Amino acid sequence: MDIYQEIWDADQAERGIPAILPNGIKDETKGYVVVDENGSNPDHVLFSKVKIPEHKLETYRLCETLLNNYALSQTQPETNTAEEISEVQEFLNLILHSSPMKVARDYVQQQIGQSITDARWYQILHDIWFRQYDQGNNQDLSGFEHVIVGEQKGSKIGGYHFWYKYYLDDIIGFLGSDDISYIGTRYDGQNPNAGSLTTQGVLVPEVVTLAYKWDAYDYQTRERRPLYKPIGGFWVGCSIEGLMALGTVRCLIEARAPKETIINNAKYSLKVFRSPDGRSMRTFYPKFLGLITSDEDNHPISEAHIRLVAALINPEGHDTGKETVTLLNLSPQSIDLTGWFLKDKFGNTLELGGQSVGAGATLVVKLPPNQVILSNKGGKVGLYQQQQLVHEVSYTKAEVGAQGWTTVF
Repeated sequence: MDIYQEIWDADQAERGIPAILPNGIKDETKGYVVVDENGSNPDHVLFSKVKIPEHKLETYRLCETLLNNYALSQTQPETNTAEEISEVQEFLNLILHSSPMKVARDYVQQQIGQSITDARWYQILHDIWFRQYDQGNNQDLSGFEHVIVGEQKGSKIGGYHFWYKYYLDDIIGFLGSDDISYIGTRYDGQNPNAGSLTTQGVLVPEVVTLAYKWDAYDYQTRERRPLYKPIGGFWVGCSIEGLMALGTVRCLIEARAPKETIINNAKYSLKVFRSPDGRSMRTFYPKFLGLITSDEDNHPISEAHIRLVAALINPEGHDTGKETVTLLNLSPQSIDLTGWFLKDKFGNTLELGGQSVGAGATLVVKLPPNQVILSNKGGKVGLYQQQQLVHEVSYTKAEVGAQGWTTVF
């Protein structure tokens, strides 16, 4: 499996929350962030509904304590107080052993051929994300400030690639004001209604590419400055440690991580720029390249609007014959499933002919014995129309619920 998908899955199983479209299924236990890119009004709320369960909130809250530690302009020097240094230490110690960081650390160890101690991993994370450096006229730069917080670059916004920071500024803002003015999607870099990637992009809730204005507040000068982002983007639903784990393996030169990835059937180019000496992050963000066009067996992918949304992987009692998969029809028309089939990670298939999914409705498919198998140890299942892959989901052992509980993808 792709290292970035592994990190993403590990994060979703811990503190990441599922990104869903406005008509998606909401799971209160896992949480959710509803992504609505169909708007152009400045007051449009991109993340119309966000639910982060209490058991996932700790790193989000600790991240918030770091956001006011930085000067807004990248040309201004930083004042690093003892309290701010302590906040960074507490934050790093909390995420050090998180699931996505463990996956990242294991990958780096494998790539360099040696184990990494806790102290060394802490130092790697600190150097990449919090070590400060100068570059030209820009002073005391750091990866965390640029990627997570955002900076002033003249009249424009530099960095700002963390969805939760955008959510805070848009919903809460400084002293309870709305600091974000939404302009629209920019998947093709120009018109939100032009280009083939726009149509695909708005169907992928895990990523947003947009233009917006930010009425930014400088905590050092106590001034507001209107800034503009003509095009920028970020993944949606990953936790702060999940995003930093993705960025760490991409930034660390000796990790030799891929420059492109496919996460949940969407392809990305992973852009990274480093400090002049290569030790620290300058910026990191995903560039959406579109939906993948074929699966591992080179089957083309269909654009049909049916999705795998849930499965009963661990039924009560003996699993055989009791497992189910739930399909959701996103379209306003009923869809006949003649010629459609499911396929598991072992290559087993189940024909779905003779059934249909109503407009906007779900269909629960019961899996007969010895056909499609949902392993309790983790696996994947794909939905095909003829030989075209329509949708595929994967899950980890940690995402399999207790007996009788349904897993939501």
